[in-house]
This record gives sequence, structure tokens and C-alpha cells, in this order.
Amino acid sequence: MKTAVRVASLFLCALVGLVLVGRGIVTVVIMRLPGHEDFLHHIVEGGVFIGAGVCVLAVALEQIYCWRTHRRHDSLI
Repeated sequence: MKTAVRVASLFLCALVGLVLVGRGIVTVVIMRLPGHEDFLHHIVEGGVFIGAGVCVLAVALEQIYCWRTHRRHDSLI
């Protein structure tokens, strides 16, 4: 049961990270369309989304590293 919870949380973490990075990229690309004069807003919002996605993906990668090296005492979950 514990392994299933770990795999599910890792999958959810990776999915959320990828969605956030994708949303950030889309937000930055949208500012190139005509009619979007709030340049700074799109840059800041896109940067925050991309930064948050990278942080969440880093947590997922750290968890994979802990599992692969069999360091159970350093496990995040």
C-alpha cells in the first residue's frame, strides 16, 4: 500500500509540475499576440508559473533519486 501511495504522489507531482511549466510557457507566448499591452504582467505571471513548475519537478526528481539509491531514511514521503 505504501508503494502505491508513493507512486501515485510521484505521478501527481510530475503531472502538476508539467502543467505549471506548460501554463507558464503559454502565458509568455500569449503576450506576443496583438491586443495584450500588459507586457510586464505576462512576463511576471509566466515566470512564476515556470518557476513553480520547475520546483515541483525538482521534488519529483529528488524522490526518484531517493528511491533509486535506496536511501529510505532520506525519503521525502
